[in-house]
Amino acid sequence: MKKLMIMGNASYARMMKRYIDLAAFGEVAAYVADAECIREKEIDRIPVLSLEEMRAGVSCEDVLLIMGIGYKKMGDIRKKVFEQCKSFGYRFANFIHPTAIIEKNVVMGEGNNILEGVILEESVVLGNANLLFGGSLIAHETTIGDYNTFSVKSVAAGCTTVGSHCFIGAAAAVKDHVTMGDYVLLGAMAFGFQDLEAYSVVVPEKSRILDGRKSTDFL
Repeated sequence: MKKLMIMGNASYARMMKRYIDLAAFGEVAAYVADAECIREKEIDRIPVLSLEEMRAGVSCEDVLLIMGIGYKKMGDIRKKVFEQCKSFGYRFANFIHPTAIIEKNVVMGEGNNILEGVILEESVVLGNANLLFGGSLIAHETTIGDYNTFSVKSVAAGCTTVGSHCFIGAAAAVKDHVTMGDYVLLGAMAFGFQDLEAYSVVVPEKSRILDGRKSTDFL
């Protein structure tokens, strides 16, 4: 069984621990975080190590790392952790949920987390340390950079290009043949219908709550 260490000790890291256990993906030996971020030395009887402790006491050959950093700061924290660990010589595993569908010719980097029901169609290229939440779909011949987040049921249609550090919200969609720059934020249920420059923000029309009306007025 693979010996794993989860980079991070907050809620996303703990969620990844549960996924690893449910999928029997490996044995989690420790959580790892910056020393200043450690408030407790154990989480559910699993030790929490500082980066310095990991580097001093854990051989790069003996462990694979799991990305446990969520989507805050548009993936900047994830990038810092990934690059620092790679500079130390550690390798990241790709966590792939057993229900994910990944075509044989998909090209993938390291440190990606691919959750329930994700689909990666043929000729997809996926970079490093991307988070793909349940039911997201990356269609054929699409290229995805690094440190992106695809929320639940989000879609990138065929032949699109997504840069790095982007956030694709729940049920949002990117049109085919669209190119997105880095740090694009596509809000929940928004539609990326044209090329988007770096740091663009796209939101859908606002939903409204009808004053003075009840659900039973309609159904």
